[in-house]
Amino acid sequence: MTKALVTGATGFIGRFLVSHLLEQHISVRVLVRHYQKDNFPANVEQHIGDLTNPESLKGIGQDIDMVFHLGGYAHAWHGDSAEQHKQVNLFGTQNIVDECIRDHVKKFIFFSTIKAVQDANHCIDEKWDVLPDSPYGKAKRSAEELVLTKCREHDIHVCVLRLSLVYGPALKGNLYQMLRAIDKKYFLPIPPVDNHRSLVSTDDVCQAAMLAAQCDQANGKIYFVTEEKSYSTYHIYSLMREALGYSTPSWYLPLWLFKVLASVGDVGSRLIRRRLPFNSEAFEKLFGNSHYSATRIHRELGFNSQFSLRDLLPQIVQSYREKKA
Repeated sequence: MTKALVTGATGFIGRFLVSHLLEQHISVRVLVRHYQKDNFPANVEQHIGDLTNPESLKGIGQDIDMVFHLGGYAHAWHGDSAEQHKQVNLFGTQNIVDECIRDHVKKFIFFSTIKAVQDANHCIDEKWDVLPDSPYGKAKRSAEELVLTKCREHDIHVCVLRLSLVYGPALKGNLYQMLRAIDKKYFLPIPPVDNHRSLVSTDDVCQAAMLAAQCDQANGKIYFVTEEKSYSTYHIYSLMREALGYSTPSWYLPLWLFKVLASVGDVGSRLIRRRLPFNSEAFEKLFGNSHYSATRIHRELGFNSQFSLRDLLPQIVQSYREKKA
């Protein structure tokens, strides 16, 4: 039986990937920092260790055919600690790769991020190579280069998946914060700005992961993983309101007011020396473009997204309400 190692298995995407692998009759080992009594079925093997502690990783790749490396520190604000990103996202990745090389692992799939390159005001593909400027993006980009170099040197099948913003049940991150704010009625009505944001479902991430591991053509490649279509923030906002059972307001605040609030947030952040919830960076995340093409992974690996945000929002809202109860 094929055996896979999953790091970051307790995270939002990792849980879905473990379930998907088990459904495909693939044996699974997970890297966890502490024993997880209730998070995994009994047939999932748990290796207790930490990416930043090489000694704790010894033997983790023994008898493993393929590795799905999701583990990392995933905060993407510019004010984040560059050192923490390096320790976990770069050096932690180096530690797991080195151990997998020693254990003669055959395949290594690295889950990266669209933040490994800078955003642009147009739809971009893998040819776009403008270096990132955030600590998170820089660390992930360096980790990509390390993974590709080391795996190629040791004849390991390697593929890098740059994920766009991911959604699904048990939602986390910015989309969860948006859903929660809308539900609690403190998310201000936003204007219908025609920006473009790329999203992808957890189910489609799992599909991409399996294609990356199983298709010879994926070896040595980097792919953006996203739906074919993009969403404006206003479209996401409207879909979330609809799924929560609220009508879309007939009025909205003008864009210039959000710009003023962002400037106030910038000044306030400098005065109190910590990031306020809304500033220019948050404004850009809300109204800017983050638009990526899935053409390459579709053409080379046959990837086709099976779900849209509208499809999964009922499940997302249900899991959100169960968590809130």
